[in-house]
Amino acid sequence: MYFFLLSYFILGAGIKYIDDAFDEKTFSKIIAVVLTPLLGILGVYAMFIDPVSATILLAIIGGVLIKGKVDNYAFMGGASLVICLVLIARIDFLIIPLIILGSAAVLDEIGNDYIDKNKDSLNRDKLTYKFAVYFFGQRWIMKVLLLFLVLINIIPFYFFFAMILFDYAYQAVNLYSKIKQGKANTWTARKALAIVGYIFK
Repeated sequence: MYFFLLSYFILGAGIKYIDDAFDEKTFSKIIAVVLTPLLGILGVYAMFIDPVSATILLAIIGGVLIKGKVDNYAFMGGASLVICLVLIARIDFLIIPLIILGSAAVLDEIGNDYIDKNKDSLNRDKLTYKFAVYFFGQRWIMKVLLLFLVLINIIPFYFFFAMILFDYAYQAVNLYSKIKQGKANTWTARKALAIVGYIFK
């Protein structure tokens, strides 16, 4: 259990670090390139030792591939490495949950893209806008369906917490990136800067 909690946290933070190293230029591309195969190996190992973990991580990979989010050479290399290792290792996964969670991952990406593209035209004072930003920003469709699979005893409960850690580590690095760009200056952002900055210094 503890391995998955830690590994999902590392994967979430590392993926966002690589993403913003190339897209936002806020982090070192050299470090990002070094991190890519390490994260790939960690992810494949987390898939190899547990079919449930394989199902969740394959759903995430499938969602970003379908939505074309693999858009730099580090991610392309990392995705290729993961796919090759998955095929070689003949990793087991749960077919029906993979379809459910993979579809949810695609819907999360669609919702996230919609909010990003239309945030200037939407009424930011409305509660529905704030809820949508949080819900899709934190990619809650997949987590809600994951929780459903937990409640019907298909997936162990700790994998839901692992996904929470994955997403919040991702968002913490995202916030740190925005701070470095000068796009965030609230007290919460400054606190996150101190914490995440210490980790990635």
